[in-house]
Amino acid sequence: MTRHTIIAILVFIICGRIVFPQCCASSGNPIGSTVNLGLLDKRVLRAALFYRISVSDKYYDGDEVYSGDIGTIKKAVSNYLGLLVGYGISEKLTIEMETVYVINKTHLYEINDEKLSGFGLSDAVISLRPRIFSSQDSQFEISCAIGSNIPFSRDLQRVNGVTLPVDLQPSTGSYGLVAQSNIIKEFPFSSINFLLINRFEKYFENKQKYNYGNSYSTSFFFSKHFSVENSRLQGWTAIMQLKNQIRSKHLKDGQLIEGSGNCSFFLIPQLNVSLAGSWNISMLIDIPVYQHFNEIQLGNKLSSSIILIKDFTL
Repeated sequence: MTRHTIIAILVFIICGRIVFPQCCASSGNPIGSTVNLGLLDKRVLRAALFYRISVSDKYYDGDEVYSGDIGTIKKAVSNYLGLLVGYGISEKLTIEMETVYVINKTHLYEINDEKLSGFGLSDAVISLRPRIFSSQDSQFEISCAIGSNIPFSRDLQRVNGVTLPVDLQPSTGSYGLVAQSNIIKEFPFSSINFLLINRFEKYFENKQKYNYGNSYSTSFFFSKHFSVENSRLQGWTAIMQLKNQIRSKHLKDGQLIEGSGNCSFFLIPQLNVSLAGSWNISMLIDIPVYQHFNEIQLGNKLSSSIILIKDFTL
């Protein structure tokens, strides 16, 4: 089965059956900027299909752009197709599944303009999200999610007889734990919402004795909804997100890899359009405002995502 066939099957399953909100993630493969389903009503199925592209072409040493000998990699490009699905088991419990298909993770090299690309299914995260606290009077809710990361493959991918480097592998090859909290405060009369998301990812050593560093992220969202009197367009929402992400150093054979790990801050504007039939389309762009890397590493450049969202009542 070719990678194009797999992509077509994913699109068919999602568009033919389900619903869409916002994104998912994995330590080896950052997927999206919005990682929020929240609690769902009982028997509501929600799904989000998203496409993300990211480009990196500048090296950093600490928080400064590195202008010395760059090395062998001239540019890194990645394209992902992701899926996040949630189902309301009860009014107080939602189950979620998130996964990614890597269309390509590509390194363009300085020598002879050579390139290497990895592709394929990444990891899956399956989580349970219970409601911790909810108040209808104050429109305030707290929920959490506890889940497991399951790799689709534990072997290193080879392309044309070449074993791809770790950065190009579609899957981490690692089992892991994921924990997340969502705190939501709504102001219905002014159509303004505030959301705070904290997420922690822990990965265990894989078969190659490689251990991805832990990931800690905090995202704060401000959103304002605008209603529209139109038979096709139900309204639109402007969203501004501030995200901090910290990745600890990776390990190989139990030894720290010094040129790994970072701390980054992103400003992420997002526009969501609500259409008739409970469809939503979101567009967002990640703008790095501060980055600090351990030793010399490729930094993040602008990344963008398109998200398709829909709900179904079963």
